[in-house]
This record gives sequence, C-alpha cells and structure tokens, in this order.
Amino acid sequence: MKILSHAYDMSLGGRDFDEVLFSHFAAKFNEEYNIEVYSNARACRRLRVACEKLKKVLSANLEADLIVECLMDEKDVKGNIKREEFENLASGLLERICVPCNKALADAALTVENINSVEVVGSGSRIPAITGILTSLFKRELSRRLNASECVARGCALQCAMLSPVFRVKKYEVQDSNPFSIGLSSDGKPIRAGLDGVLFPKGQSIPSIKFLTFQYSDLLRLEAFYANPDELPPGTSPKICCFTIGPFHGSHASKARIEVQVQLNFHGIIGIESVVLVEDHVDDSRSNSETINIEPVSETIENASKDSINEKCEASHHSADGTRKDNANRRLHVPVSENIYGAMTKAEISEAQEKELKLADQDKTIEQIKDRKNLLESYIYETRSKLFSTYLSFSSEHERKDISRSLKETEEWLYDDDGGDVTADAYSAKLADLKQLVDPIEYRYNDREARQQATRDLLSCIVEYRMSAGSLPPQDKELVINACNKAEKWLREMRQQQDLYPKNIDPVLISVDIESKTEQLNSVCQQILKSNGSPISRDEDKDKQNTP
Repeated sequence: MKILSHAYDMSLGGRDFDEVLFSHFAAKFNEEYNIEVYSNARACRRLRVACEKLKKVLSANLEADLIVECLMDEKDVKGNIKREEFENLASGLLERICVPCNKALADAALTVENINSVEVVGSGSRIPAITGILTSLFKRELSRRLNASECVARGCALQCAMLSPVFRVKKYEVQDSNPFSIGLSSDGKPIRAGLDGVLFPKGQSIPSIKFLTFQYSDLLRLEAFYANPDELPPGTSPKICCFTIGPFHGSHASKARIEVQVQLNFHGIIGIESVVLVEDHVDDSRSNSETINIEPVSETIENASKDSINEKCEASHHSADGTRKDNANRRLHVPVSENIYGAMTKAEISEAQEKELKLADQDKTIEQIKDRKNLLESYIYETRSKLFSTYLSFSSEHERKDISRSLKETEEWLYDDDGGDVTADAYSAKLADLKQLVDPIEYRYNDREARQQATRDLLSCIVEYRMSAGSLPPQDKELVINACNKAEKWLREMRQQQDLYPKNIDPVLISVDIESKTEQLNSVCQQILKSNGSPISRDEDKDKQNTP
C-alpha cells in the first residue's frame, strides 16, 4: 500500500459534534432549570457522555430525547432535539468536511474521477449529514468494509507486530509519504535540492536517504526545519533540530571535503546517519596537481537502500589507525552531535520523572484505598448474612444487637458522600473494630468444628494403644493402660463440663487442649512400645527408613 498524500483538520471530529450538542443543552438547561453546567466538572462530564450517546441515536433516528438524572442540585433534566436541528447547529463543522478531502486530492495530483472507492472509518462517519456530503463530493457510494470503531486500533496492533521481532506476520508493506516539507540549512542559508528547493519535499516516500557534500571547514552546523510553516498546526515552531559536525583532526583544509548522509527514517524523523571527511591523497613526489574546490552541495541520492549506500561509502582498504584509504583519497569518520529544539532539558526530565513517580504512588494509594474499602464492604455483607444463620447459636442476643448496630453505622459511613477523602488506614481501622466484635463468635464456631475432630483423634489413639498393649509385659501394659484411662477420663470430664455451657459462651474445652493431650499420650505410649519392639514401633522404623 502506498500513501500518496495526507490532509487533516485537527478541530473537526466526532468530539466537535458532541461539543455542539453539549453547548446547546447546557444553554437550554440554564434557561429552563436555572443550572449552570459549566460551573460543575462532574455535571459537564455526565452531560458530555449523554450527548455522545444522543449523537449516535440521531444517526439512526430523526428525533431523540436526552435525560440525565440528578445532573446538578439534585435536579433531573430532560431535552429533545431533531436531527435537522442538530445539523443546523453543526453547519459550521459540516461546511469544513470537504476542505481536507479536496486538499488530499490536490496534493496527490488526482481528481474525483480517479477515485475507485472511498472507505470511511471512525464513529463520527455514521452521521448521515457527513455521509451525504462525502457521497456528493466523490460521486459514489461510501464503503464500510472495515470496523469503523476498531480499525485504527487494529491497524496499530498490526504495525506493532510488524515492527516487533517477537511476532511473525504476513508480509504487508506500507510505503508511507512525508507529510511535511523538510529543509536543511548551513550557516543560516538553506540548502537547495530537487525541484522544490527543499531536501525532503512533502509527499516524498519514506524512508529516504540523501548524500550532501560540503567543503571542509573548522566546524559545520546544519539546521533542520519545516520548509512550509503554514502546513504546521498553529503554534508549532518550524525549527526541528541542529547538527554540529566536527571537530576535524588530522586533515588539510585545502584538500578535504565532507560527505554527509542524511536520512528521513521510517518514522518520519530526520537524522544524520554518518559523516565522512574525504581527504585527497596527494603524493608530491609523483604529482603536483592543483586543489579542487567542491561546491557546497554536489550530490543527492534519494530513496537509496542501505546496501547500495554501504557499497558507495565503503573504501577498498582500511588502515591501522582507523582511516580508510584507496588510490585517490583518505576517509575519516567525523563525530556528530544533535540538539533537538523544544526538547526537554535534564532538569525538566528529572522533574517529569519525579512527577511520574508521585502519580504512580498516587495510583497505588488509590488502588489500596479501593481494596480496603471493598474488603470492608464484603466483610459487612458476609457478617450480616452469617450473624442470623451460621453464627446464630454461637452468639447471644446482646452480641447480635451490638454487631448489627455497628454494621449499620459502618455501612452508612462507608457510603457517605463525605467519605471521599478517607484513607486506607481509616478503612482498616473500621474493619478492625468490627472484627473485635465478631471474632469471639467466629472463634466459638470454628473451635467447635476443630474440637470435634480433635476428640475423634484422641479417642482413636486410645483405642489403638489399648489394642497394642496386649502384647506388652505386664508392667509396661499397665503403664499404657493407665495413660489411656487417664486421658479418657480427662476427656470425659471436660466434655461433661463443656456440655453444661451453651454454645454462645466461650468454651472451657478447646481443641488446642485436646491436641496437647493427644501429643502427651503419644509421647508416653510410643516410648514404651518402642522399648519393647512392638509392631507399631517396627512399622514406624520401616517408614522412617523408606522415607527419602
């Protein structure tokens, strides 16, 4: 695909049509409802969103309503507009539609008769008035084969994939053109090249490379600029950058010239690829030829490939000191420094980086506040649901009343409009206060489940050790049986004591105590069984040996 020309209007787009509707309804609501929308940023944003939706509705309907609830001062507003009225309000924008189209045709040296098809993209192209104007201009029906809303984003994604070495895409070449004329000056005097008198004229295919040859001087300054400032957006400086070439070492002024390779790269950015100082190699013993003066510009090469450029620039021999020699001359590479006009200074870059870090910290703080708020909100809903179901038998009526009241107060505080500046620590503090009330109830519920499992584990150990005690000597058997009986008696007494208390009271028998009693029983019985070589101890030894 080859780009022939560019044309645009920076103040003509879908948002400008949205602004027409916004201005109309802002004035209308000020008159009918006595509200000044421009004085409230939130109201402006909401009205602009509503106007954007209204514009889309008018693209398919002759009339549409606009309704915004609580726009300002708790007032609901309503308006109506017809498509014809909307087109009259936007007549100034519609009159400018053809201007960039005609300019693009003129820059490409084409007429309407040369156009085979016209593809329109962008959400604004759905406005019937725009479609009618373009159809009348190009004298043919408009094509809509692309997704008008997503084609630009998809094209950008494809271009990124084409530029990236990570992705493989089908070969598709886009030969772009230079949208602005770019010139080059030396010592304040423009360098003339080509028919247009500029180095890179508007519409030239990019990337493009040109060679310039200058007479040797102590220090060479080249300035790049936009040759036609009228083509630039208002307020844009025509100056682009300045290249300082030099200093030069080890050469003779009367026998040297400078070859400069200037490139307008794929991205439309001008730069100097290389600078070579060419010194005529004269052997006084063999020749007394005269010095030849070279004109400031002697040669330009357009759209040259890198391979051909390298072939042109490379000399046939390289010397040990880095210079390149052939039978006619000696070539030395010259350093180049670039100063971009309008670029940020180091101090400005440092300030911008600090600002970026502050904004990143601000975003992080906002996300943290949002997470804490969501955590508090979820805890309120979850606790309220469990309080009268899962936790009902584990809480007293007094506790439920206190918790319900605290949940309600916290929820009201959470959704209060004045809480917009609440910090993350404030949400954490509110959550901690609620947990202080709910944690005892949650502990009773969780420990009851854990207590039942711990009881089953202890009883299982008692049964197992009693069965294993049958193969032990009488003295050791008595020790194991006594330990089991003692643990069983303790468990029975504690369970009887626990059964006297309701579930909504902190338990006297907790799972941790039962687990501790199980560990004590295991310690005593395992030691006795191991000393007598019981089957249980042998199995454990085998398990230990097989464990990697």
